[in-house]
Amino acid sequence: MAVYKFGGASLATPDAVAHAVSLVARRDGAPTVVVTSALAGVTDALLAVAHAAATATPAQLDAALGRLRATHAAVLDALLDGDDARTLHDALDASLAEVAALAAAARAIGELAPREVDRVVARGERLAARIVAAALGRAGVRAEYVDATDLVVTDGAYGEAAPDLAATAPAARRVLRPLLRARVVPVVPGFVGRGPRGETVTLGRGGSDLSATVLAAALGARRVVLWKDVPGLLTADPRAVPNARVVPRLGAREAAALAHYGAKVLHPRALAPLALAPAGKGTRVLVRPFARPDERGTEIVARRVESRAPVVAVAATMDQAIVRVVGRGLHALPGVAARALAALHAAGVPVSLVSQAASAYDVSVTVDGARAAHALDALRRALAPELASGELESVDARVGVATVGVVGACAADDARAAARALTTLADAGIAPLATAQGAAGASLSLVVDATRAVEAQRALHEAFRLHEPAAARTARVARTDVVLLGAGAIGRELAAQIAAAGARSPLRVCALVDRSGFVFDAGGLSRRRIAELCGAKVAGRPLALAPGARAATAAEALDAIAAHRPSRPVLVDVTAADTGALLERALGTGWDVVLANKVPLAAPQEAVDRLHAAGRAGGGRLLHEATVGAGLPVIDTLRKLLEAGDRVQRIEGCPSGTLGFLFGELGRGLAFSAALRDAMARGYTEPDPRDDLSGQDVARKALILARLLGFRGDLSDVAVESLVPEAMRALPRDAFLARLAELDAPWEARVRAARAQGRVLRYRVRVTRRRIAVGLVAVAPSDPLGALSGTDNQFAFTTARYRAQPLVVTGPGAGAAVTASGVYGDLLRLAAERR
Repeated sequence: MAVYKFGGASLATPDAVAHAVSLVARRDGAPTVVVTSALAGVTDALLAVAHAAATATPAQLDAALGRLRATHAAVLDALLDGDDARTLHDALDASLAEVAALAAAARAIGELAPREVDRVVARGERLAARIVAAALGRAGVRAEYVDATDLVVTDGAYGEAAPDLAATAPAARRVLRPLLRARVVPVVPGFVGRGPRGETVTLGRGGSDLSATVLAAALGARRVVLWKDVPGLLTADPRAVPNARVVPRLGAREAAALAHYGAKVLHPRALAPLALAPAGKGTRVLVRPFARPDERGTEIVARRVESRAPVVAVAATMDQAIVRVVGRGLHALPGVAARALAALHAAGVPVSLVSQAASAYDVSVTVDGARAAHALDALRRALAPELASGELESVDARVGVATVGVVGACAADDARAAARALTTLADAGIAPLATAQGAAGASLSLVVDATRAVEAQRALHEAFRLHEPAAARTARVARTDVVLLGAGAIGRELAAQIAAAGARSPLRVCALVDRSGFVFDAGGLSRRRIAELCGAKVAGRPLALAPGARAATAAEALDAIAAHRPSRPVLVDVTAADTGALLERALGTGWDVVLANKVPLAAPQEAVDRLHAAGRAGGGRLLHEATVGAGLPVIDTLRKLLEAGDRVQRIEGCPSGTLGFLFGELGRGLAFSAALRDAMARGYTEPDPRDDLSGQDVARKALILARLLGFRGDLSDVAVESLVPEAMRALPRDAFLARLAELDAPWEARVRAARAQGRVLRYRVRVTRRRIAVGLVAVAPSDPLGALSGTDNQFAFTTARYRAQPLVVTGPGAGAAVTASGVYGDLLRLAAERR
C-alpha cells in the first residue's frame, strides 16, 4: 500500500494535474491513497481573503473570488466536460458563495474569527481533491473523494492543529479500508482535520505532508511518496552550494534536523508518525521529483541509517538573532536559564538553539531576527530583579546571524566530525558565535555572522566532501570528474594521458564536448571508449554522430552533465574559441576550470574580471598553467615569486615553441614554407598558423603574464610585430597556405643578413607592469635566446632578488603532448587540494 501526496506545484496547471493522474494510474490497481494540497497559489489567496474579509469592500472581495474561480475553472475545464464538469462548477460556486457569506458576516462584526479562517482556507484542498478525483475517474481509475474531517482527528487548535494519532487510526481504517479493498483510490484533501466538536481545522505549515504520513501510519502503508518540485533532499541549499547533490537515503532524525535548519522540502512534524509503526514495519517516506518520476529522489526511514560518513548534509537558518543573558553571578542563580526560556515561551518567541558556557557566565539562545526586540523585552521584564541587583550584567541581542547545521547520524557525537567542522570554519576565518549539539547526535549547530553563512556552508560542504556520493567519500581515491571541452589534438592527448593512469588516478573523464554535441557517462568513459571517440575525431567525424552521443551546444551539454551532479567537476577548455561566457557560467556554479585556451584570459579586462568574480561567488577555481608555457611551470614560478614577496621587474624570452622551431629550422637553411609546413604536420602550430606568425598567440601569452603583474591594459595595448605580410592577412587559410612559397626569398634574405652580423633570429616578448612588446630580434648565438633549439621556450624573470642573474625557465613549449601535460598538472593539483 502507498500514500501519494501531490503538492501545489504538482497541481499548478491542467498538464500538471494530468501528470499526477498518470502517476497514480501507473500503480495499476495497487492499493493507493491520494492526498492533495490546494492548487498552486490558492492557499495564499484564500488566506489573503480571510485576513481582509472584515475590511475589504464587496467589489474587492468579488474580484478576489473571481480570480479563485478562474484558477479552478481553467484546470477543471481543461480536464473534464459533461456532467463531471458541471458538478464541479456547482461545487466551486457553492464553496465560493460560502466564503462570500463568511466575509459579509466578518464585515458586520469587524473580524473573521480563527474558526472561520480555517473554514475558508480549507476550501483550497477540498476543491483540488475533488478535481483530482474526477480527473482520475475520467482516466479510467476508480476514485472517490473522501473528506479529511471524516479521517483526521485533531486537538482543534485553529491554524496549527495537531493530529490525534490514536483517534485517527480507527477512523481512517473504518472509512478507507473498504474502498481500498474494492480497488477504489480515495482522494483526501491534505492540511485539513476535525476538531473535538466536529469543526474544520487546518494543520499549519507542512500540513499536507503531515496528512499523508498520518494516514500512512494509520493504515500501515509501507510507502509515502511526496511528489515535489525538487529532486529530493539535498546535501545543501543549491543556491548557496551549487554542487549540492541528492541524499539518496537517510534516517527520520536526520531528515527532521535538515527540516529544522530550514530545508523547506518538508516540515519536521511530517516525520513524527514514522516512529509509530511496529518495529520492522516502519513506513518509508520517499521525496520524489514530480517532473522526473523515474529518478529515485530521497528515501527517509524511521531507523538510523548506518554509514561510514558521519555527515550527510549542511543547512542554514537565516535571519536569526542571538540573545544573551550575561552575568558573573549566573552560577549562583539556579533556574535562571529555565526562567528565561519560560519567559520567551510565554511571549510566544520560539527558541531554536540554547548554548551555555561551562563557566555559567552566559546563556545564549537564538530566535527569529524579527522577534529579537520582543525577546529582549520579555527577558528584561522576567529578570528585572537580578538585573537591578547586578547579579546579572546584561541581556543583549545580536541580529544578523545564521545557524549553520552539520547534519548526520553521528555528526555531533563523532569527535572527528565535530573537530573537522570547527577547524574548517577556523581555516576560513569564520568564528562561531555559539555552538550546540543534540543529545542524540544527529546534528551540530554553529551560529555565525549571517554575512559568512554561505561561505561557511560551502567550506563545510567541501570539507566533508558532500559533493561526492557517500561511497566515494569513504573510498581511498576521491574522484574528480573531468569534462573536456574540445576534442582536438590536445584534448585527445589529455584524455589518453588520464585514461592511461587507470584506477590509481583521482581523475576520471566523464564527458567529451565539441561543437556538435557531447558524449557523457556518469561512471566515467572507459579507456577503450575514449580511444574510439578520439579515433573517430581524427577521422573527421563529429562527436554528435558517436553512439550514445547527444547533439547540443556547449552550454546545453554543461547543463545536462550538471544535472547528474558530477563529483568535484572540472571543465577543461582546450579549444581556441571565445568561451568566456561558458567559463563564467561554470565557475559561478561551483565548477573548477582548467585552461589551455588563451582567448578567455586575453579578452578585455572587464570580461576577465567577470571570470574571476564568478569563481569567487560560486567557489570555482581557475588554473591555466598551459596557457603560457604549455607544460613548463611558468605561471607557477611567477606566483611563487610573488607569494614570497619578491618584486618582479621584467619577464622576457621566447614563449612560442612554434616560432622557436621555425627560426631554428630557418637557421639550419630550410626554406620558410617547408619549415612552416613541417611545424604544422607536427602539431606545433595553431589551426591557422597565422595566429602564431601574426604574434597574436604570443601577445595573448604576454598579456596573461602581464596581468598577473598588475597590468590593466588589453590586447590592443600590446605592441606586436606581425610576421604575416599585410597582403596575406585577410586571405582564407587555404589561400594563404597556397602562397607560402612567396615568403621563402624574403625570409632567406633576413636570415642571411642576421648571419652576416653573427646573429640568429628569434621572436621575443618583453613584459613589465606598464608595457608589453612582442617582435623579431637578432641575438648572438651565445645569448640564452640564441641557444634555444627545437620547440624550446624560455622565460627569464628579473626581480629584486634575481637582478644580477635572472631566474630562467626553459623547456619544450609546443605540441599536444607537452600542452596536455601542463593541463594534467593543473588537474592533479586540484584533485590533491580537494582531498
